[in-house]
Amino acid sequence: MDESVRLSGLSMVHGLQHALAAVGGIVAAPLIIALGMGLSAEDTRYIIGAALVISGVATVLQIVKIGPFGSGLLSIQGTSFAFVGPLIFVFHDLSARASGDSVLGIVFGSALICALVMVILTPFIRELRRVVTTNVTSLTLVLIGASLVITTTQNLWSSYAEVAVPQQNLIVSGLTLLTLVTFTALPFAHFRPLSIVASLVAGTMAATYLGWISWSEVEINWQVFYPKVLPFGFGLDWMTVFILLPIFLVSATESIGDLTATNALSGYTHGDSAYWRRIRGGLMGDALNSVVASVFATFPNTTFSQNNGLIRLTGISRPTVGLYAAAILIGLGLVPVFSVLVQMIPVQVVSTVTVVLFALVALAGLQLFLRHVATPRDYAVFMGGAVGGYGLSMLAEGWQSLPELVVQFLSFPVSTGALIGMSLELLLPGRRAA
Repeated sequence: MDESVRLSGLSMVHGLQHALAAVGGIVAAPLIIALGMGLSAEDTRYIIGAALVISGVATVLQIVKIGPFGSGLLSIQGTSFAFVGPLIFVFHDLSARASGDSVLGIVFGSALICALVMVILTPFIRELRRVVTTNVTSLTLVLIGASLVITTTQNLWSSYAEVAVPQQNLIVSGLTLLTLVTFTALPFAHFRPLSIVASLVAGTMAATYLGWISWSEVEINWQVFYPKVLPFGFGLDWMTVFILLPIFLVSATESIGDLTATNALSGYTHGDSAYWRRIRGGLMGDALNSVVASVFATFPNTTFSQNNGLIRLTGISRPTVGLYAAAILIGLGLVPVFSVLVQMIPVQVVSTVTVVLFALVALAGLQLFLRHVATPRDYAVFMGGAVGGYGLSMLAEGWQSLPELVVQFLSFPVSTGALIGMSLELLLPGRRAA
């Protein structure tokens, strides 16, 4: 009995570590998307709360493994940063044609259709890897990271103009960046997964000291929050589906890497039939969790990689640890005060953190490509998708003879570049085995 209590206590402590390592990314992605969309304070609070609750529920579904859904591994779920740019783009594109809650209803409805398509496609992931190759994945990561670095830097520069004393911006952003870099570079590896949370807290404290934030004016609702089914209604836009679907496919290939790492750290064999069952189950879990997220009006879910660092550090990969982490995430989401506090983080702090994160996304994509490049064909796929994606996005608005839907699709370089990369993988001779 004493041993079981001790193990439960240890699992709870490690679960708290996993929750803290993930919570920064879980709240940062929906907060960035909400800020980019220009949503109201009420809608932003709802989406942040729903993201936390659904991330906890999704983590349980991933770990417990229901039928073909779930990997059974210690995998924490959260909103994928890969969707930040695409979701902001489609929202503003739809806003030119619709208004109010109907736009969010269309965004979440279209994401729901994409997630359902992924439920159907993921059992064939070994076949999909022949199209969504490492070249395509790395290309898409570079496009996502580069486009978001540009956009976020522009937003950061604009927010500087809103502060009366420009030097204060440098203090807040500088302390945020310093904290992020310090925690990442610390010799104490246990602190590294907490770098996002620590930098957000440090930047917000600096802003509070400078008088940017008045906590006494914050209205706190102590009622329990709960996600609602389709609170913004349901809509569907096929062009939004076509823009988001390539991102879903690339996100799935990213998850293969995360799940493979978790599989290895858990002591399981790589490449056997049991491995592929866990990978397929994990990807189907991601897809089902994205369905659940769309139904409750938050953004697509994916497997987080932060927890792999903690598993490597602690040597503990018991799935029950993830269940404790899920319970903590759900608890944070159910308490509205946490969403209110997250919403009070200044734009300058969020933008400083995310510029670094998105630059790391682009760097990770480039490193992934350089590790696997072997032939001139690989360069052709990568450069063709990158140049083609950005080139077409700059030229698209001038092609008035094309249908409006085609122009809208070509205007977004990430999806266009990914599609060009997939097409080149299929068409160019000399393709390597997946």
